[in-house]
Amino acid sequence: MTKRLLSRPWAQEVLAFLILLYLELVRHSIRWEHRNADYVTTVWDERKPILGCVWHGRVLMALHGWARQKDRMVALASRSREGEIGSRLARWYKVGVVRGSSRNPDKPGAAKGGEAAYRAMVHHLNAGGCGAVTPDGPRGPRMRAGYGAVRMARDTGVPILPFSWSTRRKTVLHKAWDHHCLPHFFTHGIIIWGEPIHVAKGAGPDELEAARLNLETQLNAITREADEALGGEIVEPDTKRRSGTGGARRESEAPA
Repeated sequence: MTKRLLSRPWAQEVLAFLILLYLELVRHSIRWEHRNADYVTTVWDERKPILGCVWHGRVLMALHGWARQKDRMVALASRSREGEIGSRLARWYKVGVVRGSSRNPDKPGAAKGGEAAYRAMVHHLNAGGCGAVTPDGPRGPRMRAGYGAVRMARDTGVPILPFSWSTRRKTVLHKAWDHHCLPHFFTHGIIIWGEPIHVAKGAGPDELEAARLNLETQLNAITREADEALGGEIVEPDTKRRSGTGGARRESEAPA
């Protein structure tokens, strides 16, 4: 019943609006601390292109972290119902959305959609825009990076910038594959940016794997730093890991 209801556009729009109300009220009620924001501030001041990466479970506060120039941002979203709701939410913030799913060998159509979305993101970044992806989305494993972001960085020359956040009080949805985090009202929050990751234009499988591991390591480090800094619940990565470097030639991710 719920799945059938959420397949209807009007229900998706209503839910996206309710999520918007929650996000706007909760983010303005939180006392935020920012760490390591020098590079992203330079990106805004000099209008540089950047590829922001945040774990799927922390996507709710991603647009709060991206405080300026939302018109330059395009997010990659899956073709699922959840991706549709996320896309409608992003449009409320005037953020562009490219729809496409991760490659699935059992669903050739989904693979084609993913490649088309990948090309659209590459075009946007090459034109000087900024992008956002969740390197563990849309199906996981949780907090384990795939190759889509590092491929984009290689193909465009645009650096990756990891991003994470936490709040002292939050609800962690343990039944969700990504352990999605819902911040509480009137608490203390922290936003942490990582260091930019550059991938050489001619990077082969080994270099892509090194960049992927760097991205995963940085994102997990700043996510743990944020959780530990506030004394709240610490969300751990999935014990499963991504497969080897062969995926460097075929994977792309979506944020919802």
